[in-house]
Amino acid sequence: MIMPIFLFIVGLVLLIKGGDWFVDGSTVIAKKLNIPDILIGATIVSIGTTLPEVMVSATSAFSGHGEIAYGNSLGSIICNAALIAALTIAIRPSKIDKKSFILPTVIFFVSAAIYVVAAYCFGGFSRWLGLILLSVFVVYIALSVRAALKSVKDDADKSDNFDSKMIKNIMLLVVGAAFIAVGARLLVDNGTLIAESMGVPESVVALTFVAIGTSLPELVTSLVAAKKGEA
Repeated sequence: MIMPIFLFIVGLVLLIKGGDWFVDGSTVIAKKLNIPDILIGATIVSIGTTLPEVMVSATSAFSGHGEIAYGNSLGSIICNAALIAALTIAIRPSKIDKKSFILPTVIFFVSAAIYVVAAYCFGGFSRWLGLILLSVFVVYIALSVRAALKSVKDDADKSDNFDSKMIKNIMLLVVGAAFIAVGARLLVDNGTLIAESMGVPESVVALTFVAIGTSLPELVTSLVAAKKGEA
């Protein structure tokens, strides 16, 4: 029992550190390629901090542990909305730009409505549902990119596009991705063992420990951004 707990923690640490390096590397590379800051936040940072959840859920689904996959996905949403956003607001309250807030709010509730209809009207999640939700995600990213490009000025780094710093950050990106993959596997495998040994349903473990653990990159990123005044 001690070893699964130890490996679970190791997996969690790898996920957090891997997500951190992935975002840092991606952000610097994007700046070197003259991609605007707001566009980086809307796409690279948001997707990068979500990679732990993606990897854990995908790994769980492929290994036949559907309850961990779904539990982590939905549990992470709850953590983001009720824990991370709450702490960020408590640390740095701010006014909302209603116009820019419309898109994420609409997408959020549309996605939630699709889940509710699938669960309570059709009694399950089909492959078609996954494709529909992926389409919603693509639409969200496309609209976010379009809105960002319309609202920003080009204030990106004008230095040479390829130098030693670029190489370092490419390495950070690759190592970060590897850490995320390995950490996700350790988290899923050992989370399952812990749940089985304690007689706790996998869904409960996923909705709590796994969901909170994989949400830590978002938590750290949001708190640091709030502290620096980057609402």
